[in-house]
Formats: sequence, C-alpha cells, structure tokens
Amino acid sequence: MKEDGCILCKVLNQKQKTQTEIHHLRSGQGMSQRGVKCIPLCVEHHRGDTGFHGLGRRGFERLYNISENELLEAWGYQSGISIDWDKF
Repeated sequence: MKEDGCILCKVLNQKQKTQTEIHHLRSGQGMSQRGVKCIPLCVEHHRGDTGFHGLGRRGFERLYNISENELLEAWGYQSGISIDWDKF
C-alpha cells in the first residue's frame, strides 16, 4: 500500500513531497480502536500541520472536503484492489 503513494496528493493532483505512511481509520476513540481499514498518506497529510493528526478529523475533512472513507474508496479505485470492508 505504501508504494501506491499518498492518496490525498493524487486526489488533489499534487506532487508528493514526503514519504508515504499508513493511516489507520478508526471507528471510535483511542488506539485500541485501530482496525484493518487503512489508507496511504504522505507524512504531511498524515501527521503534519495540515494532516489528519495535525488538524483532527473535522479540520481535515473541512480543509480538503473529503472524508477518510472517501479516500479509502478513491484508493481502492486507483489501485484496482476491490475489498469488501464491511466484512472487517
């Protein structure tokens, strides 16, 4: 998944400037809620000041006008991988 590059950079049609990390989607609070669903994000979009962990979920979604689940769908489409995430 990391080799696919940052899905948000691709959606925004931006050149990726930092390495790719894996962001785990969570359905609740805390690290114990980390599940199987994940997306590739560059360092800036993952934990930078303008990233998911820098802005928080609401700030991230407001700034980029896209949700984690929409990014997950975009990654699946661009990678050609079809996963039924409802099974996890």
